[in-house]
Amino acid sequence: MKFKNCFLRIATLLFTSLIFSQKIHLPKEIHSNASSIPGLIKKISEEILTKDQKDSITSYYNSIFHIQLLAEEYKNADKSIDTYIDSYTINKLRTGRVFLYKVFAKAGQLSKEKNILFNQSFKKTFINSYTNLKDVLKPEVTRSINNDTKISDLKERFHKSLNEYKDTDSLSIGQAKGLCNAYSKFSVYSQVGQLAQKLLDDEDKKIFDIRENVLIKTDNGAEVTALIIRKKGIKKKLPAIFIYNIYAGSYDYEVAKRAAVNGYVGIAVNTRGKRLSKNEILPFEFDGKDSYKIIDWISNYKWCNGDVGMMGGSYLGFSQWSATKKLHPALKTIVPQVSVGIGIDYPMQNNVFMSYMLQWINYVRNNKFTDENVFASKDYVKAYDKYYQKGYSFNKLDSLLNKGKNKIFQKWLKHPSYDSFWSDMVPYKEEFKNINIPILTTTGYYDADQIGALYYFNQHYKHNAKANHYLVIGPYSHGGGQHYPSKVLSGYTIDKTALISIHELAYQWFDHILKNKQKPSLLKDRINYQVMGADKWKHCSSFETMNSNHFKFYLSNITDGQNFKLQTNQPKSEGSISYEIDLSKRNKKDKHGFFSGAITGKEINFENAISFISDPFDQDVSINGTFEGSLNVVINKRDMDVFIKLYEILPDGSYFYLSEYLARASYAKNNEKRELLEPFKNYKFPIKKSFMTSKKISKGSKILAILGVNKSKYWEINYGTGKTVSTETIKDAGAPLLVKLINDSNITIGYNKKTE
Repeated sequence: MKFKNCFLRIATLLFTSLIFSQKIHLPKEIHSNASSIPGLIKKISEEILTKDQKDSITSYYNSIFHIQLLAEEYKNADKSIDTYIDSYTINKLRTGRVFLYKVFAKAGQLSKEKNILFNQSFKKTFINSYTNLKDVLKPEVTRSINNDTKISDLKERFHKSLNEYKDTDSLSIGQAKGLCNAYSKFSVYSQVGQLAQKLLDDEDKKIFDIRENVLIKTDNGAEVTALIIRKKGIKKKLPAIFIYNIYAGSYDYEVAKRAAVNGYVGIAVNTRGKRLSKNEILPFEFDGKDSYKIIDWISNYKWCNGDVGMMGGSYLGFSQWSATKKLHPALKTIVPQVSVGIGIDYPMQNNVFMSYMLQWINYVRNNKFTDENVFASKDYVKAYDKYYQKGYSFNKLDSLLNKGKNKIFQKWLKHPSYDSFWSDMVPYKEEFKNINIPILTTTGYYDADQIGALYYFNQHYKHNAKANHYLVIGPYSHGGGQHYPSKVLSGYTIDKTALISIHELAYQWFDHILKNKQKPSLLKDRINYQVMGADKWKHCSSFETMNSNHFKFYLSNITDGQNFKLQTNQPKSEGSISYEIDLSKRNKKDKHGFFSGAITGKEINFENAISFISDPFDQDVSINGTFEGSLNVVINKRDMDVFIKLYEILPDGSYFYLSEYLARASYAKNNEKRELLEPFKNYKFPIKKSFMTSKKISKGSKILAILGVNKSKYWEINYGTGKTVSTETIKDAGAPLLVKLINDSNITIGYNKKTE
C-alpha cells in the first residue's frame, strides 16, 4: 500500500509538471495579418481547452468561459458561467456582473440550434433573461452592459497584450488564457455592446422612471449632477436613498436602481467637478460643504417624503461622514461601508503615504467620469519600481509617469500630519457628539479601509456615549464589505455564516429606520462580528466587553529555533535584540503592501524583519479585536516606519494571516504632531490602529508576530533623517538603520475561551 501511494504521488507530480510545461502555439501570422486574428484566436482557444487544467474553481471558470465563447462552445460556456456564479458567492448574487456573457452564450447556442441570425437570438435571449431575472439582481446588470470602458480601449488592451509576444511562437497556458480573455472582452462588447445597452434601456423604461443629468446648485455656487430613479406605478412619496459618488459612470445607475427595486427613490449625486459639473475635481475637499444643500434639495423633491438615508462604500462611505459634519435635519440615517478614513488610512496609513494614491487620483481626475485605462495601465507599476529601485524622493513619483507634477498629489504630501486640511473634511473630535442619527457601519477583516471605518465608529462612541451606531464586520475584502463576500477569499474558504449580502443588510436597515420595520436580525448588539473558523457570529456592546481575557506577549530576546520567543511572562531582567536594515539596498522581496499575499499558505516573507513565536495553545480560543501594545526601541536615526504582521501557525506548519500594523514612529504617540526620536536614546511608543480580526485558534496552534521596518515601492520610504519624508532620497540613507528592541516591548491580544 505504501508503494502504491508513493507511485501515485510520483505520477501526480509528473503529470502536474507535464501540464505546466505545455505550450500553446502562437502563429506568426497573428502579428502581421489583422484579418487572421479571429480565426487564429479561435484555434488557440480550442488548443487551450485540450490542455488546461482546473486550479481554483472560481478563477478557473471565470477564465475558461471566455475561452469557450471564442471556441464557439456556447453550451459549455453557459455552464461554466453558472459554475462561476455559484462558486463565487451565495444566491447567485454575481449574476449581474456576467449577465452579458451569459446572454451571449445562450444566444450563440440558440442561433446554432434554430439556424437564426445571431442578433435576433441575442435580442430574444436578452429580453427573456432580463425579464425573468429577480429584481434584486437587475441593478448589477448595468455594469455588465456598460463597464465604463470604450470598445477602442478594449481593442488597444488586446493588441498591447499581443505585442508582448511578438518575439515568440509559443505561450504558456496562463499567457494564452490572458490573451484570449482580453480578446473575448473586446469581441463580445464590439459585437453586442451597443445592442445590449439599447435593449437594457428599453427594458428599464418599462420598470423605472428615470431622470438623468439633473443639475443641483450648492450654497457656494458650485454645481453637482444627479440621477433619480424610482419604480413606475408608485403614487405615494417615498424616502430617498442618496448615494454621493465620485465614480461617475454606470455605477450611478446600479446604485440608484438598487434603491428603487427595494422600495425607495434612488438618487445618485456625483461630487463637484464630475459629469456635467463645470467645477474643478478636488477629491474629498468640498463634499461636506456641498452635501447640506444637496440633502435639502432631495428632501424637497416631489417624489421624496422628506426623509433621506445615505449609503455606499469606500469613498462613498467617506462622503456620508462628510455630510454629518453639518447635519441636515432630513438626513435620518447613514450606512457607511468600508469607509475611507481621510488622513487616517488614505492617502496615508498611520501617517505613511502610499504609492496607490497617485493612481487613484488620476483615475478620478483624468476626465468627468472615471479613467478605466489607469488601472489597466502598467505605467504605474513601472513608476513605483523606478521610484524604489533608483531611490527617488516620494514627491517625484508623479513625474516618473512623464506627465509632470500632479497638483493633488503634491497638495496632499504637504500634510503628513493629521492637520486641519484633513479634519475639516469630516467630523472632528467634539463634532461627533452632534451626530444623533442611527448608523450602520460595515467593514471586513481584510478591508484596506478597515482602519478608517473603525476610526469613525470609535470616535462616535468616544464623544457620544448615547450614539445609536451598529458595526458589522467579518472575513470580507474591500469589495465584500460593501457588496457581498466571495466564498473563497485569498485562499481562505469563509464560513457559511459569514456569507451574507451586505446590500440586503443595508436595505433591511433602511426599512427599520425609514419604514419602522423590524431591525435586522444580525444586529443583536452594537458590535457584530463573525468568528473565522468557528462558523458563528458574536455580539457585544463595546470593544472593551468583547473579550474576557487578554494575552500579553513580550517580544523577548530568547530564541526559539529561527524565531524569538513571544513570552507571556514579563522578562525578569532587561535584554534586547539588535538588527540592522540597509535602507540603500534593494530586494525584490521588499514588498509590504495591503494584506500582501494569501490569507492561508506555507511560506512567509521575513525580509527586513524579525519574528517571534508563542508556545502552542493548550486549548481552543478565539482572539478578537485589534492588537495593541508598545515598542521600546533605541535606533541610530531620527525616525523609522515599522510594521507588525500576525499569523496563526497551525500544527501542520501552514499559516493563517490574522492582522497587521503599519505606522511612523514619530507619529505613533500623536498623529497630529511629529515627535522625532533622539538617536541612541530609548524611545517607547504605543501600538494603535492595527487591523481588527476574529479567529478561532485551535489547540496546538501558535501565534507568529513579524516585526520589521517598512521599505517598499508601495509606500514612501522613511530614511530616518527627520526631514519631511516625502523629500528624502536614497542619498539620505547613510549608515544602515540599527534597531535595538528592548524586551519589555509587547503586544496585547484579547481572547475568549471556547466555552465563552
